[in-house]
Amino acid sequence: MSEVAFETPLQDFDVGAHNDLPRIMGDIVEVIPQLLPSEPGASVHDIFTGEANIMMIAIVDEDRHPVGLIDRQFFFGLMAGRFGRALYIGRPVRLLVKQAPIVVSDTLPIADFTQDLLRKDANDLYRGFMIAREGRYVGAASTLSLVRATRLQSVAAAKQSQRMTNDLRNVISEISTNVEAVCKVSALIRKGSIALSSRTQAQTQDIVHAAGSVEEINNAVCDTASNIEEARDLVAEVNDDANNFRVVVKNTVEAISGIVSSYQEMVQSLGVIQDISLQTRLLSFNAAVEAAHAGQEGKGFGVVADEIRSLAVRSSDAAKIIGNLVAESSISMQRGVQLVGDVEGGLEKIANQVGAVDTLIEKIYSTTKKQVEHIDDINRTISSINKVAGDNMVMTDDVNTTCYELDTKILSLDEFVKVYDREGRVD
Repeated sequence: MSEVAFETPLQDFDVGAHNDLPRIMGDIVEVIPQLLPSEPGASVHDIFTGEANIMMIAIVDEDRHPVGLIDRQFFFGLMAGRFGRALYIGRPVRLLVKQAPIVVSDTLPIADFTQDLLRKDANDLYRGFMIAREGRYVGAASTLSLVRATRLQSVAAAKQSQRMTNDLRNVISEISTNVEAVCKVSALIRKGSIALSSRTQAQTQDIVHAAGSVEEINNAVCDTASNIEEARDLVAEVNDDANNFRVVVKNTVEAISGIVSSYQEMVQSLGVIQDISLQTRLLSFNAAVEAAHAGQEGKGFGVVADEIRSLAVRSSDAAKIIGNLVAESSISMQRGVQLVGDVEGGLEKIANQVGAVDTLIEKIYSTTKKQVEHIDDINRTISSINKVAGDNMVMTDDVNTTCYELDTKILSLDEFVKVYDREGRVD
């Protein structure tokens, strides 16, 4: 059987290299020959006779499940029997496995397995062990492997214990050296704690005054924010009214423009009336001439022609008067349209100014709101600082009490350390 490769000499073993120590059964796996259960016993004979150092052969099935171990001495004992060679040399090797194997998980700690093994039958100490990973064979181990691994762990533990002892001596020496320094530091801490307590108390009073001032500022800013919000609502109403009035003015302009257009049409109609009047006068003049030519028979027709001419003259004069009035009204209407347009422009300018004021008020409102939030943050910060200051006062009192207790314990520790000299021996 091939041996486990523990080549590190025990006297040179470095206890700092704990990662190299065998801790689980997988760390002491030995590689030995393997045979299938169906192979003949002659295969076992050939392996043992061909290599004198092989002490065990593993029997593993096709799925690498462990079946058992064949011990060298046990095998040759069977072969030395009267009919041993004839019985086993040609039969399957599974018949050479007389006991169920001890199968161990590769993750089982060596110490646990060793303790469990010592509680069982002593004969198990002389048997080999098959090591498996998730039920599949990975190798074998022997009692010699366990002894070597346990010895390495013992040596490591002993050296670690020695090192811890030396470290403990050094610690005691350092404690002895630093006890006086700790006493001085404790006195300084106590003195500083008393001073800190006094300053913290004064700071707490200042914080209370600051909190009151910030509270007054907060109230003033909140009132300003409320007034700004009301002003913003009022400006919004003014802006809405201005926009509504702009619509009214626009409708007025459109109505006056329509009236102006109607007056222009009236002027054109009056022109037509004048033309008709002129034509009527010409016709009446022609009718009078014809009546004169007709003599006594056309006398009545002449009278009618004169009346028609007189009516045409009056119609023409009335049309001129109405035309002049319409022209004057048209000029007034155009002036009114211009004035309304000016009013609309003024309203547009006012609306823009109101919008600018609304934007400015919105910015002021936003800034004031942020100031309120910042002041709230300051209030919370001051409250937190005030709480911390109160906690500091309590802490300084606790520190003072702790310093007194520390002095007492340091004195006791100093008395205890004096029992040992710097080499760790009792005086």
